[in-house]
Amino acid sequence: MKKIFTLVNCALLLTILLGADIRTTDGQHLPSPPKKPCSGYTIVEFGKGVDCNGDTVKLTKLPGGTQVLARE
Repeated sequence: MKKIFTLVNCALLLTILLGADIRTTDGQHLPSPPKKPCSGYTIVEFGKGVDCNGDTVKLTKLPGGTQVLARE
C-alpha cells in the first residue's frame, strides 16, 4: 500500500512539473498582454511621483498644498 501511495505521488509531481512551462506550438512563450493607457500618479516624496508605467515624474506645488504634474 505504501509503495502504491509513493508511486501515485511521484506521478502527480511529475505531471505538475512537466505542465508548468506551457509553450505554443512553435516553441515560443505566450505573448504578454498589451499595455493599457493609464492616467494618474503616486506621490513618492515632495516634488517626485511615479506614474502607472513605473516612470518617475516631476510634480509642482499649487497654492493649498496640492501637487500636480509639472508642465515643461
